[in-house]
Amino acid sequence: MGPPVLFLDFDGVTHPELRSTAELFKCLPKIEEVLRHHQDVDVVISSSWRVHHPLEELRGHFSPEIARRVIDCTPVYTQHKCKPAAKMVRQIECLNWLDLHRPGSPWVALDDVPWQFEVGCANLLLTNHRTGFSSADAVYLQSVLERLK
Repeated sequence: MGPPVLFLDFDGVTHPELRSTAELFKCLPKIEEVLRHHQDVDVVISSSWRVHHPLEELRGHFSPEIARRVIDCTPVYTQHKCKPAAKMVRQIECLNWLDLHRPGSPWVALDDVPWQFEVGCANLLLTNHRTGFSSADAVYLQSVLERLK
């Protein structure tokens, strides 16, 4: 068991899903502010951006102090590979990353797509894809991370 892990999606979380270039990562400072209060939490990118962008490039969207805590990306699976649980691809990727790197570690996923996770997944903090990570989400994430200690 290791430190808590935050699995982070980008589109619909760090910025609204349907966004202009100017809005990219506009919600990331709110996420980083919560992470500053939880120095033990590591970040793993679960966003589909990881398919086309290397980890170093993805880290470049974060402030330097938080970028150091962005430790990896989840493995990329296709829905075909995850059948019969094709609708839970993102959760399967997160759980497989944990099995490989941090068995038994506490975790939370920030995502805007509920069908990527099992119904009622207690580890999912669901954001509104139209707005991205909100102030209310920040309060909730803060309380979740407190409980993971």
